[in-house]
Amino acid sequence: MAFEAHHHHHEEEDDSSFVSAMLPCVTQIHSASLNAAIELNLFEIIARANGRHVSAIEVASQLPTSMQHQDLAFRLDRVLRLLATQSLLTCSYYGVSPGGDTQRERLYAISPIGKFFVGANHNSGCMSLFSSFMSHPPLVDSCFVLQMCGPALQLSVMRGLNFKDAIISEDTDLFKKVHGIPYYQYLDTDPKLNNLFNKSMADISFMMMKRILEIYKGFEGISTLVDVGGGIEHIGGDMFASVPKGDAIILKVSAICHNWSDESSIQILKKCYESLPENGKVIIIEFIMSETIEPSEESKLLCSLDNLMFLHNGRERTEKEYEFLCKQSGFSAFKVASRAFSILGVMEFYK
Repeated sequence: MAFEAHHHHHEEEDDSSFVSAMLPCVTQIHSASLNAAIELNLFEIIARANGRHVSAIEVASQLPTSMQHQDLAFRLDRVLRLLATQSLLTCSYYGVSPGGDTQRERLYAISPIGKFFVGANHNSGCMSLFSSFMSHPPLVDSCFVLQMCGPALQLSVMRGLNFKDAIISEDTDLFKKVHGIPYYQYLDTDPKLNNLFNKSMADISFMMMKRILEIYKGFEGISTLVDVGGGIEHIGGDMFASVPKGDAIILKVSAICHNWSDESSIQILKKCYESLPENGKVIIIEFIMSETIEPSEESKLLCSLDNLMFLHNGRERTEKEYEFLCKQSGFSAFKVASRAFSILGVMEFYK
């Protein structure tokens, strides 16, 4: 009996592991379905029901006439069901219970996670543009080689991962390797991507700063705050050459340290140090990775963002790695003053 129980447990573990192993192979479909929902305004349509669960038929009826066809509601339901498995929607059922003659109808509403994809939700912010940005062709092409195949060259498949080059190549700028110029220079050549990048970063920054201002009190008593990288009162210039003087200097997420190697970050921080008075401080707002590997949602996100930064030689860091930057730049003390969303740290480097 003990052997049979052990064998049964082992089979269940194998079954679960098999499913878990397949999931990472189909993550592109998750992104594709999310972006389709964004482009079709499905989150907005469902949100207009004000919490009431709606059917795919009702959602379909609110799409333009030009999109209508006999299978539209059926196909929408398949997409909405996938979004519900990702906790972007909640699902309830209407009709006869299982075992009855009539198939139950699935009804959908916006979930607490899905609200971040409702464009009209100004109070919480919106991540729709960030999702669209992450799926924009130049970024996707940097990780994949698009290769045509088939006799009529009509089938496009993802083959030959460029991403491996970020690991085995001595070059540290994957985007430049693929497109010939660095990412930020490329933005000047692609107005659509440039606009999408700036607006999506503004949306993300709004959500982060709104939360930080609720929990962080370190701005009190500061008469002159210098924003290196822009966003508060931006002064043009080369931050590698000099930084304007102020009581405190702020380096915000996705603007400075996140984008640079240790050597470049230390060079910028030393210029900040030179511009501060004796009791001044640098306030750094960045994601903080865990020192240990964990299968948590937070670790999955931060490790994904860290690997994303292979695109242009940036990286995410742990608390100890930020403390290292602090000491190497000449600062006397380091402190994590606050954390937002459990992953975003507000760090203070004291002169």
